[in-house]
Amino acid sequence: MEKMIRKGIGSLAHNDRWFLFDQLLFSLNWNKDKEIFLLKTAVYNPSFLRTKRSNYHGYPFRTKIHGTRLEGFSDYFPVYTIVGLSL
Repeated sequence: MEKMIRKGIGSLAHNDRWFLFDQLLFSLNWNKDKEIFLLKTAVYNPSFLRTKRSNYHGYPFRTKIHGTRLEGFSDYFPVYTIVGLSL
């Protein structure tokens, strides 16, 4: 995730700066029988989740801004991880 934030990829924007404060934690006992390896970690930010115009263009499409209802989704983009298991 450090590589993503260095590239300017974030899940939450504030004052024209992106932040990535999300954490993904896995327990060592999650799967004792197989080795787990990381395939991908990313921010899910397709165009329908982004604000199309205004000062907030490209930001997450929020439900409200300054009390005005926008019918958006959230103030941050979801983060996900894809892991693999050894055979």
